[in-house]
Amino acid sequence: MNKKQNKINNKESLPECCKPKNKGIKSGLISGIIPHSGCIAIILFALLGVTAANSFFKKFFFNSYYLYIVFILSFIIAGISAFFYIRRFPDRRIKSHWKYLAVLYSSIIIINLLMIYIIFPYAANLSNSGNAGGNLENTQILKLSFEIPCSGHAPLVISELQKVNGITSVKYLFGDSFEVLYNPLEISKEKILEQDICKEFNAKEG
Repeated sequence: MNKKQNKINNKESLPECCKPKNKGIKSGLISGIIPHSGCIAIILFALLGVTAANSFFKKFFFNSYYLYIVFILSFIIAGISAFFYIRRFPDRRIKSHWKYLAVLYSSIIIINLLMIYIIFPYAANLSNSGNAGGNLENTQILKLSFEIPCSGHAPLVISELQKVNGITSVKYLFGDSFEVLYNPLEISKEKILEQDICKEFNAKEG
């Protein structure tokens, strides 16, 4: 018990510059991930095939400012975390805790970039099971661009289009681009573009 207490006392006696900064990384991870929880939920529900849940969530994501809202929320959550962290110290000046704050906000930026450019694009296509049983010999490829706020919305687009008869599969490429494999004997390009999800995100060919 004495050894444990000594370790704690020694850690607390260290100057701020010498204390471990892993709390900044942890807080940054939490602050960066929480605002993306809606998109994470969409991906999980798509993987589990819970389409009704995605129909509920999609009402909250038809917002062109979604990505900006996510970034703002990340920094707000981080600000709250930093406030409670710094107030524990006698010296509460920001310059005395700049290393912690640098790690915190750097972690947020890195997490958001990883989510948008790597994790979400990869996860979007994991749920791409397609409509089984179609005649693949008659299928054609249609490339569409959707005005989605971020790649976290890609699973929503994929899950909605996969419900349409005549669409064999949907693949998310990058940015706002999708590749739709469809049977022209069952559905036309025009009919695909008339789907609610296409209208909602202003889908265009090409």
